Amino acid sequence: MRVSEKFKARGDFQSRRDLISGLPEELATECLVRVPFEFRSSLKSVSRLWRSLVSDGSFDRERRRVGRDESLLCLVQPLTSPSSPVYSSVDGEASEKKKEEEGVSHSQQLQQQPRVFSTPLYGLSVYNATLDTWHRVAIPERIPLFCECVALQDAGKVLLIGGWDPETLQPVKDVFVLDFSGGRGWKRGKPMSSARSFFACAAVGSTKVYVAGGHDDQKNAIRSAEVYDVERDEWSTIPPMTEGRDECHGFSMAAADLGFCVLSGYGTETQGQFRSDAEVYDPVSDSWSVIENVWPFPDLSPRGRTAAVVESAGGFRGCKLWCFVDSQRQCQPRWEAEDGSMKWKLVMETVRLPVTTMTSVFAGSLSGQAVAMIGGGGEESGTMMMMKNGGKWSHVSTPSGFSSLPFSYASVYV
Repeated sequence: MRVSEKFKARGDFQSRRDLISGLPEELATECLVRVPFEFRSSLKSVSRLWRSLVSDGSFDRERRRVGRDESLLCLVQPLTSPSSPVYSSVDGEASEKKKEEEGVSHSQQLQQQPRVFSTPLYGLSVYNATLDTWHRVAIPERIPLFCECVALQDAGKVLLIGGWDPETLQPVKDVFVLDFSGGRGWKRGKPMSSARSFFACAAVGSTKVYVAGGHDDQKNAIRSAEVYDVERDEWSTIPPMTEGRDECHGFSMAAADLGFCVLSGYGTETQGQFRSDAEVYDPVSDSWSVIENVWPFPDLSPRGRTAAVVESAGGFRGCKLWCFVDSQRQCQPRWEAEDGSMKWKLVMETVRLPVTTMTSVFAGSLSGQAVAMIGGGGEESGTMMMMKNGGKWSHVSTPSGFSSLPFSYASVYV
């Protein structure tokens, strides 16, 4: 990989010795792409040239090319033990493991904490699956409760959208944008046109995020939908869905048209009774179509129970979804459904969780693997995180300060 031409045009590039003294440019760059992501802020502090290089999108693309990229799972979760996790920059140079070196046990930390009864704080936790480490991203203000987390891989950004105000517990329009690739920290994005929470949300394409449904400050199910352009920092409204859908789940549909699907949810008068259908927004026709009989669980929310793997099947555009269920729930191992035009198709595959019963569960995907955080399952106590690889579930070491069940998640490579 060569140093980007824009560095040379700006005058940042002096000679091949400027990157690392005595090394050719290509060899010096090869050395830098092998430095773990957690030290990125240190790399940027060395020189203006290094900062320009590691902040450029081509740097992460080269890391992926040589197999040095790292897989991150970003979780919006309650801070069950505020003094336990180590807060860090976006790059995550501090981790939970460092506290163990200081000889402070978790029980000692709990004894030192005053008991406070108030609205829980939420934070953005990051699990680095490549290095098996945890850290929490430092954000200089309280993020909304129950906000949606979504990642734009090509842009290197993670967004936190909507949710509840921590003080008033009312839905908000807030948007937080975190720059994981360039490491430039966080900023507030332009707010949504409508305050909403428990809505469908998904990245569609390289720069856009769609939102739809959820509920307003009166707990009414919402039909409205809008799309955010992260590069322009602009929201645009799109036609509303045919039905109001609270606690629905959103994901991208594969195709050059890049559709947006909203799965299940319930109406204002039928709270807790989850619909069996889905709606798909087609940006070409600027309209919604309905997929019937795709969610067979009227008592189960699709949120935290489904994970999408985008794929295209023949002449159809669509998506494959993993559906996570406990081992005793009766359902088919696989089923399919299409909209009336037969343009959009959903393929559902059952993933059995390694417990017979559970009090709570949140599941998703990371690097093509199923991942689940399970609370109160069978003989297990507390909350455990597991990943499924090659048909077998394995435990993931989860520090106590990061073991609360998340509300939303996103995965990103860096």
